[in-house]
Amino acid sequence: MRMFERERELQLLNELKEAEIANVITRGLNPDVRMKDSGIPWIGLIPEHWEIKQLRSYLKMITIKNKPNEQLLSVVREKGVIIRDIESKEENHNYIPDDLSGYKYVSVGQFVINKMKAWQGSYAVSKYNGIVSPAYYVCELNFPHKEFFNIAIRSKFYVPFFIQYSKGIRVGQWDLSPIGLKSIPFFEPPHEEQQAIVAYIEDKCNKINSLIGELEAEIEYLKEYKQKLIADCVTGQINVQSEI
Repeated sequence: MRMFERERELQLLNELKEAEIANVITRGLNPDVRMKDSGIPWIGLIPEHWEIKQLRSYLKMITIKNKPNEQLLSVVREKGVIIRDIESKEENHNYIPDDLSGYKYVSVGQFVINKMKAWQGSYAVSKYNGIVSPAYYVCELNFPHKEFFNIAIRSKFYVPFFIQYSKGIRVGQWDLSPIGLKSIPFFEPPHEEQQAIVAYIEDKCNKINSLIGELEAEIEYLKEYKQKLIADCVTGQINVQSEI
């Protein structure tokens, strides 16, 4: 029961963090600012002085290949761009060919999208140099505050746009079109406000992540305790009948 309660608390903290991010990247930090209709039903009002642009204003698709010796990268919904651990048995890898010369090169600060899983939120600004599958889009990102762009675009309010522009026969085979990607709207505050929003989010997330870390440690302890208790019962170190 105690472990269930802690897992529920962990879920609520993650939801709180997601909601906090989504709120400030669409509403800003000033509750008294004049608002305007975004034109998007699930977003509603945004600050009047924010600009609304399409991603085509910031993105330029590029393809650089023939760098097979670079480290392999991937994009996952929870973490963004990661370095692939090809030795790990725990990670679910797609087939990796012997010849990686056809893989696309990614530089730090570029926007990377898994076009088959964009509808799940598998896209992010890269913090690494490396190569990705040819099934990915790699884009130059003309946006000075890349951290704000990354936090905003990965928030829950933007995922429906990627769903909207991903098409296919079956959900697992949906494909994001280049035209659809560039048509997605983006809500851009002034640069100084972007900096303030990022600082606010980092402070909030650090506090929430600290609580999450404590809960995860307690949950892990409870799991280990439960396993030990079961093992002791099975091996007879605890007499269940006498306890009854």
